[in-house]
Amino acid sequence: MSDDYRVKPLSDLQVQQIAKKVRNFFGVADHRRVDILECLKSRRIWTVSGERDLNFQARPDREMGSDDGVTHFSNGLVTIAVKQSVRDNAFLGEGRSRNTLTHELGHGVMHDGPKMARRAYGNITPKWIRPYESAEHQAKVFAPAFLINDEVAKTLSNANEISVEFGISYESAEIYFEQLVEQRNRSESAEKVRRMADEFRALTAKPVHRVQFISDPCTACGKQTLFPVGIKFMCQTCNAVFDRFQDGDSLGP
Repeated sequence: MSDDYRVKPLSDLQVQQIAKKVRNFFGVADHRRVDILECLKSRRIWTVSGERDLNFQARPDREMGSDDGVTHFSNGLVTIAVKQSVRDNAFLGEGRSRNTLTHELGHGVMHDGPKMARRAYGNITPKWIRPYESAEHQAKVFAPAFLINDEVAKTLSNANEISVEFGISYESAEIYFEQLVEQRNRSESAEKVRRMADEFRALTAKPVHRVQFISDPCTACGKQTLFPVGIKFMCQTCNAVFDRFQDGDSLGP
């Protein structure tokens, strides 16, 4: 049994999008607080490899030993087993236990590798496994993305408020809040760049030249659209050109 293993690379954003698909599958997309135990009662589960059967078990603590939870795969079946105490604490709303259940759900949804255990003392990832290809890292990102309602989270101001509101571990709340702040900063930076670009275009835009017509009408077409060009006059309507004239003189070709 492994602490961690290499999986198909997924960015944090891709993992979050997968978590939202699973929320939709279980019909809890708009829920403010997800009942993870109710979700795990489902007989089916959506995974990146298609729908599979789901078998959720709460086992005696002594049987699980040092593992809070374990997920394994066989013949189209995803089995998620957790300590009875983890299940009971999750039922009472304890954040870390709710997080453990959802963490295992993330493995079941995204991975199809070795039997995967969640150590009570924490899993160790080898240095040669990069975060985006780490099964553990992906499951850690999945858990808060699944349990958190994004629209509600946007109204909260820190990781502690997120942890309390959605019943997740503080560690997961920190992961989510950091990503939320990063997204806000990117949006603000993009808006700032757009505003600067608009101001630059306004400063460098060529001024619109408006033709100033004189009061005399054109003797060719009769339109009052004569304008000076050097020492002559030109009609914008008919393009006739006239010599400059003195006060009292008439315009003529």
